Amino acid sequence: MELPELARPLPEPPVPGEPPSIVELVRRGTLDAELAALVWVLVEGRIPVVVAAPRPLVDDGTAAEVLRGLIASLRPDLGLAAVDASRLAEPLAARTARELVHGGRPGGIATADSLQAVRDLLGASPPADLTDDELSFLGTILVLGTDAAPPVVAADPAMDPARPIRVVASHYVRPLHRDEHGHPQLLGPAVLATWDPVTLRFEHFAWGVLPEIAARLGRRTGDLEADLHHRRDDLGGLAAAGVTSIGEVGRLVAGYRVGYGHAHGGGAGH
Repeated sequence: MELPELARPLPEPPVPGEPPSIVELVRRGTLDAELAALVWVLVEGRIPVVVAAPRPLVDDGTAAEVLRGLIASLRPDLGLAAVDASRLAEPLAARTARELVHGGRPGGIATADSLQAVRDLLGASPPADLTDDELSFLGTILVLGTDAAPPVVAADPAMDPARPIRVVASHYVRPLHRDEHGHPQLLGPAVLATWDPVTLRFEHFAWGVLPEIAARLGRRTGDLEADLHHRRDDLGGLAAAGVTSIGEVGRLVAGYRVGYGHAHGGGAGH
């Protein structure tokens, strides 16, 4: 969003205990505005989001804070109480994983460093014992990681700086559907974006799956593409201006009201 200098709103001070908004996550470089716009559309369309991370980022609360910030930013209808840290701090287990894949929970976290690790984990008993059909309704998977340690750390570990948290890979898990003959069809997940540690930028691949996402959301592909461009520009503009609080971002989100059908498709049991 391009705002004239005189018209830029003054950033609101951070609220103690408030999670980082999706704009704040863009400002930090956890994800870029283009990926954030797509995550926004998916979460708004009631497609769940799973934040996966190595154990240190789960144990220190980073994964839960990222998830809580995304849900608080993009599902203001739930209210912050519904995404309280105590409800999201625990990794997905049998009950919560099934709530998620059947449309009763907007997101969850998993102790895993890749999409395959998430599938292996949640398909195991314990913790969740999800079937392949149920795993197809995991929705959006965001895998967190950190930037590589600089060379000086090898010589002196005390020189290790606080490294940025990145969405190192993001995936869209295609849901189970039936063809025109009623036969179940399970397609492989699609890569949405990855972080390139050499160029220090995100590489985007979502264009190949946008028609499927648009169909799931009951929208035209061209309309979805145009919408994503607007949201990307608005998120990038707000991040550049330092307008990052949940309250301010909530007002932006309120301006994007899109009527969706049943994006979740009734859950894995239908």
